Amino acid sequence: MTAATKRHLSIVHTLPCVIHLNCYGQKVNAEEAHHLEFVRGEHSDFATIPVCESCHDELHEMRRRAFYRAHKLDDVKLLAWTIELLEAA
Repeated sequence: MTAATKRHLSIVHTLPCVIHLNCYGQKVNAEEAHHLEFVRGEHSDFATIPVCESCHDELHEMRRRAFYRAHKLDDVKLLAWTIELLEAA
């Protein structure tokens, strides 16, 4: 893991859960950095979103597509919200 990757992930872990913040208007601490499936390889750590443990568990239990459908989400929307949080951090 590069220094830039470590720095990025350390910042992501300080952000609130993007799902709670944008879907429910609640600021909940994110404990996880969820990797978005559309990015693979050495830069995949830069395509992570901050999520709380309950959202991360639900996302994996329901499977990504069902979770996204239930919450009206997609990878681009989640990454855009994360970028907005990173810019404000």
